[in-house]
Amino acid sequence: MTDFDLEALPLAELFDLHTRIQREFGRRGVSRTSGAIQGEVGEGLALAVYGGTLPPPGTKAYDLTDAQGRLIQVKTRTLPRGDERMFQFHSLDFDLALCVRFDRDSNDLDWAREYDVDELRGLVSPHAQGPRLPMGRAKVNGRDVTATFRAAYDALRGVGIA
Repeated sequence: MTDFDLEALPLAELFDLHTRIQREFGRRGVSRTSGAIQGEVGEGLALAVYGGTLPPPGTKAYDLTDAQGRLIQVKTRTLPRGDERMFQFHSLDFDLALCVRFDRDSNDLDWAREYDVDELRGLVSPHAQGPRLPMGRAKVNGRDVTATFRAAYDALRGVGIA
């Protein structure tokens, strides 16, 4: 095995390495899912874009209190291209929701949309585990904030920085 310095790798390469490791875990039957790190990344991007503070880990109702004092719930999905699933909410006890979709194979940020809670109430479907937002509805409603979030994601990964 080749030893290399993870600390020296740019974040973009770490994401790529993470994806490749997750893929190999799946091939070996060790894991059926991937992308957990992207949920953390989604919250970090929301913090970079909206400002504010993150609540303690495990807070279920929201993921960020922004600089304006709004409670923001961040939902992130990391899926293979063409795979459409649900964004699952525990409740709608927040002011603004942000849904972010990453491509599992490339680590690209596909799209990001924000919804005020009143709009979201009209888009979700009831479910025993909490309201669900189908991805098809998510990606065509709300306010498109993809460009802003891609720029923040590129800055985080060091993409385009000389």
